[in-house]
Amino acid sequence: MNTRTLLNLALVAIAILLGWVVFYKPGIAPEPPSPPLTPLDPEHIQAIRIAHKFREEIQLERKEGNWFITAPIQAPANKAMVETLLGIAQTPSLSRYPIEDVALANLGLEPPEAHLSLDGVAIAFGTIEPLNQRRYALREDTIHLISDDAFQTVASSTARFVDPALLPGNHPITQIRLPQVTDYGGNPKVSPKGTITLRRNQDGWIAEGSSGEVASEAIAKLVEAWQQHTAQQVKLKGDRATLATIEIRREGVPPVYFDLQASLPRLILVRSDLGVQYHLSPPAWNTLFQLPRK
Repeated sequence: MNTRTLLNLALVAIAILLGWVVFYKPGIAPEPPSPPLTPLDPEHIQAIRIAHKFREEIQLERKEGNWFITAPIQAPANKAMVETLLGIAQTPSLSRYPIEDVALANLGLEPPEAHLSLDGVAIAFGTIEPLNQRRYALREDTIHLISDDAFQTVASSTARFVDPALLPGNHPITQIRLPQVTDYGGNPKVSPKGTITLRRNQDGWIAEGSSGEVASEAIAKLVEAWQQHTAQQVKLKGDRATLATIEIRREGVPPVYFDLQASLPRLILVRSDLGVQYHLSPPAWNTLFQLPRK
């Protein structure tokens, strides 16, 4: 092995050693983790309030292990959205400044972009600092810089916090009363006066009012689709006319009524008692309304 080869190998070895030293930093203690924004345990939080300068206040409460919107409407809450809010309690405070050292208005904190209250612990959100795209947050007398990931949830509308499931909870369906719907190549026709009642008995499922015989297994499949279906989008209730009403009975809870909105060919179901409407994908016309014949 000649001198040049030995020199190259030595240089490679030195480069590897330097890289190892830079990466692992032997002898240097690792930086301690950033402290959380609040001392709260997300698992123990029972109440959330959101006040946004452009929207009405939203209130959520945990009841028997489940989250519900209690104002400005009353409806089951979107679990993923609530978990994002709860996670803010333990989000790392990446930098901190005493409130006396800065002008709050310059950070979008006077007035703030939004307020979040977790069991009474108040957090005000300001603008984003331009260098690292972190969000200013004020808690008590300290300004924090935190990740901006959760602010989109804080700034969301009331409808975004509604559970998109048509039938939240684990209450099996026992009966469904549907309007007769005929789908002509994506152009559904609804017969408000013609109804089909799907009822569970000791032998399985039967269809009353259907124009043909339907297998119990086919009915069970449609019922399961209603049990599991999730809306593409939830909005606050509009004022469009109703074509027909769908009644769903389940074990252990009051009946649920959906108004089928006159917005064909779009499929929009309205829960007037909750003040919301569910926007469904076009294939749901078949999934939720069409019974295959024997």
